[in-house]
Amino acid sequence: MMINSVNTSFKKLLSPLKIGKKEVKNRIVSTAHAVGFDNGVLNERHLRYQERKAEGGAGLIMTFGSASVYKESSASYGSVSLWDPENEPYLRDLAERVHAHGTLIISQATHMGRRGTSIVDGHPVHAPSANPEGVHREVPHVMRAEEIPPIVEAFAESAARLERCGWDGIEITSFGGHLIEQFWSPKINNRTDRYGGDFEGRIRFSIEVIKAVKEAVSDEFIISFRMTGDPKTEVIGLNQDDMLEIAKRLDELGCIDLFNISGGTGATYSAQAAVVPGDTFERGTFNELAKRMKAELSVPVLVAGRILDPSQAEDALINEDCDLVGMTRAIIADPDMPKKVQNGKLLDIRPCIACNEGCIGRVYTGMSMICTVNASIADNSLENFKTAKDKRRIIVVGGGPSGMETARVAASRGHKVIILESSDSLGGKVKFASLASERPHYGSHIIWLERELERLNVEIHTNTKGTLESVVELQPDSVVIATGSNSVNPYEREIKNLLFENEINLLNGNVNLESYRKVLIHDREGKYRGGSIANHVTQNSALHVELASPLWSVCEDLDEMQKAEMYRLLAKGNVKLSPNKTLVNKDGKLFQKDIWTGVSRIVKEDEVVVLIGYEHGDNELYEELISNSPDLDVQLIGDTVSPRRLNDAIAEGVRIGSVL
Repeated sequence: MMINSVNTSFKKLLSPLKIGKKEVKNRIVSTAHAVGFDNGVLNERHLRYQERKAEGGAGLIMTFGSASVYKESSASYGSVSLWDPENEPYLRDLAERVHAHGTLIISQATHMGRRGTSIVDGHPVHAPSANPEGVHREVPHVMRAEEIPPIVEAFAESAARLERCGWDGIEITSFGGHLIEQFWSPKINNRTDRYGGDFEGRIRFSIEVIKAVKEAVSDEFIISFRMTGDPKTEVIGLNQDDMLEIAKRLDELGCIDLFNISGGTGATYSAQAAVVPGDTFERGTFNELAKRMKAELSVPVLVAGRILDPSQAEDALINEDCDLVGMTRAIIADPDMPKKVQNGKLLDIRPCIACNEGCIGRVYTGMSMICTVNASIADNSLENFKTAKDKRRIIVVGGGPSGMETARVAASRGHKVIILESSDSLGGKVKFASLASERPHYGSHIIWLERELERLNVEIHTNTKGTLESVVELQPDSVVIATGSNSVNPYEREIKNLLFENEINLLNGNVNLESYRKVLIHDREGKYRGGSIANHVTQNSALHVELASPLWSVCEDLDEMQKAEMYRLLAKGNVKLSPNKTLVNKDGKLFQKDIWTGVSRIVKEDEVVVLIGYEHGDNELYEELISNSPDLDVQLIGDTVSPRRLNDAIAEGVRIGSVL
């Protein structure tokens, strides 16, 4: 039986801290982020999402990433409208719910300036000057001097509204390239009036905002300020030294109770990727920035960015990198993480795999957030399952993530669960995908699931293929088919002169490429896999690599945050990118053809061909069972139904396990 162990007392992480005139019960913070659950006006789903984090024991909840203070601003990502009085009942309700758990609650507040879009509501984006942002690319309306004071007042009114509704504070933000940062930038701000020119002119707007907020609230109300410690780009004309100078100048005002430090900005794709850093960034990637700020500032400093587990958080506090630790994605993966730390149940903590697909990638593509490994964070019906009234004997065929989640949930409800896995270990394709160097944490959820299955006494048979006979022999009450998907090669029958290789063999090194010159990866899927395989080959061989796709671009469907880092890696590995290409079989030869020009080239015999997105669900056993045992309850889940994203497979496993 797996038991928990505690390597440290976490004295710093679990200790209280004064922020202004209030005290937070521990140093664990969920920082502000957009969720896309609403369109300006709050709803119960959003309230429950924030409340759930407080239930789990976080000391401070910061809400509503990019919440808009100004009606005429072109906010993005479905951000909450702090200017709208319709939100007041929801704000009061949420404050009461969070306070019931001894947690403080602060809302982020901003005007996004040029970092927005007019597509949604037709409002033009505003900025100090007519310089478009490199990501959104809209030419902004240049703010007239008389248009600035109403925005300053809007910040103050939003702060007053929050305090009136029982909130503990507000977080004014410049972070991510918002309007305040745009005024700071000597390259974005070309004004010649009192809001431009020298340092004092460019910082004037932010000072006016902070002072106005301070005057609008009581001394009990916390004022936090979020900013980048390093924009990670030269295009805005500000570096680490400049950001420190700005922070010190704002600190001198005596109005700010807390600084929240991260890195990156929204001015370029690469700098934007650093705003919510994925697994390609080092753990604790902004700790040094926060440490430098902390040494110069008079109030507590919070750091956010790539702090994934309690031990890492404790080390950051002990090393005096910061005073509070943003652990937002870790809390999304397991909102009970703070309580589990307090109770010494470290091994029970569901880990964040740092994939950025559900929590941030979906928001950047106009959808509401989810969590790849924790389906319940966006749908609270998928947790706290009732014990099953009728205990059943359940056979799960396939030990990938979908099958493992089904087994975990079903066993937690009291069923007897047996897993049949044809390979020598659990994890399915995820265990191979996690071999890619740019995703070192991708397989950590599988390790957690293995511990959970052991804790729940799930019977596991590896190297055991599920067949009609072997399943029926176990006398199940229910069978769940989670055998995943199989690769399909439409060319192999007629084309005999080429080596078509499986992506898994490339990842685990089970193929000898010494006699080949090149690897051609043809990716019709357009997500993460093709780029990951290409990057893996360049790191582990001297072969030329070409990543081709019939889509407009390679890795077409990756969100902006992931795509920027993927393209950086592919450029580093000198991977040739070939979009708008298709494969054609002609007289037993394989040709690569440009979709638009029609120009083609023959794929040579010294090229290894890897096909991505050529697969179908392995439902053969399902068909046999329903034909031969029509009275048996048989469920088909995960990629066995159709190949999809990891979050779909996991969520489906949870749902099936909850109703068996």
